[in-house]
Amino acid sequence: MSLLQLPHEILDLIIDHTVPRDIESFALSCKAVYECANTQIARHNALKRRWKHTPNARTNHPGDTFGILHQIAQEPIIAEYIESLYLWGQHRSQDSSDVVDVVDVVDVVNVEHNFAQDELACEKTGNMVRSAEFFAGAAGPNVDTWWSTICENDTDAEQEKLSAAIALLSLLPRLKTLQLPGGWDLTRAVADSPYPTMEALISQKYNNRPSQGPLQSLQTLLPFARSGYLSTVSLECLQPFMRVASLRKLYAVSCVSFEDDTAPPITRFGDLFQSCLTRVEFASCCMDAAGLEPFLKQTPALTVFKYSHQTKAGALLYDWNPGEFVKKLGDYCGPQLVELAVTIDELDGAIVNGLSTLLDFTMLRELEVDVGVFCGPPLASGQRLGQRAFLPKGDRLWEHNDIPCLGDMLAPSIEKVQLNTDYPKSSMQALKALVKNVKERQRSWLTNLESVIIRQYRLGTAKDIADLHNWSLEVFDEGIAEPRPRNMMPLWKRQFNQIVGGLLPED
Repeated sequence: MSLLQLPHEILDLIIDHTVPRDIESFALSCKAVYECANTQIARHNALKRRWKHTPNARTNHPGDTFGILHQIAQEPIIAEYIESLYLWGQHRSQDSSDVVDVVDVVDVVNVEHNFAQDELACEKTGNMVRSAEFFAGAAGPNVDTWWSTICENDTDAEQEKLSAAIALLSLLPRLKTLQLPGGWDLTRAVADSPYPTMEALISQKYNNRPSQGPLQSLQTLLPFARSGYLSTVSLECLQPFMRVASLRKLYAVSCVSFEDDTAPPITRFGDLFQSCLTRVEFASCCMDAAGLEPFLKQTPALTVFKYSHQTKAGALLYDWNPGEFVKKLGDYCGPQLVELAVTIDELDGAIVNGLSTLLDFTMLRELEVDVGVFCGPPLASGQRLGQRAFLPKGDRLWEHNDIPCLGDMLAPSIEKVQLNTDYPKSSMQALKALVKNVKERQRSWLTNLESVIIRQYRLGTAKDIADLHNWSLEVFDEGIAEPRPRNMMPLWKRQFNQIVGGLLPED
């Protein structure tokens, strides 16, 4: 008996089993199936429109996440439709044609109802969580005790929010994009921390259907903190997600990771493993080479790395060493990196060692840098500026004119360069030093170099240098009465804000 000879009721059941993964292809397989599937197609389209991109209705309120859980308990198929989950603040979809703002979304949950204090809602939702494969297995916590922390009225709000988020994540097999809840970096400090539960969830083996386990389709992590001098997030809190084999993109804001002689390390990653991340963008972060290295050891597949540095409150990395930072990046990712950006949001102190070579990046095609990252003595000189300044005996003190020619720093693979400058301050000397002999190198060595852009903040006084080399000059916010801050001048930062948000002032 052929498929189309089956009774209508049986064909209906077969179509029901294709929702949501295969209904579109199955319904289009022939006209007869399509006509039979009309009801299921309409329901499928409605669920997809409502749940594909799912935000919290109210920022940082644990009841919002619980409300999503409750709706899944009412209609379990919803969990199969959630591909993007936003648990913190405003957000932007990765698809630029599908921009989503929390304040504009039709309520996903009933925001007037406090689900966490509804005994019946807690019971029904708790039963669903208990029956989930992860919590029913040996890897899960004592689920009765753990679940009660979410429903008890006197529960710590931070723990309640994070526990509800983990419960929700355990149910989403098709989740591709995730924005964690605010305060996620505090998970290790909260009493009865849910952090080990998250680690267990990610590490759990789902032997019967490994590709359909929770988080097994996760591709992108989004920021869950704002930029700013007072904002800090431990890089370590993201480590569990790096074990997800499908994860490819990480966008983060205000991550802190460094080591020094006066304090214990901010970040120590655990056992080594290899992440499949290919793109990492760290905006307004505070890291040094030692703090970045444990992360780099676990990301051998990186092809795109973008970073902006910001001194944080408490004089965290008051001085910064971009020469050492980029050297460490080159040691681990030099042979495969194709895009690199290194810029400065805010630096209270000095450049300890400036960037003096990029020759480790043998495949690099696009580079965006602030001229300021070159403004310090090269590592090889032995000199250091800043609070721990050092000048080898008999050496001449480094000057801006000593910055090497940019043409000698780059591999022949380079195609596009963007230089952000505050010219004509001290950057004037630095910029002139960088471009000396570049025209000659462009003819003999950098034959693939197609575009060089000098980008200047509000003034066009670097025009003569740009014209001399047949380069483009972009003046950022020239003539605007209320210009954006200098730290938004780098193109990659503006693209970051447009794609995923999290940076002021444009949010």
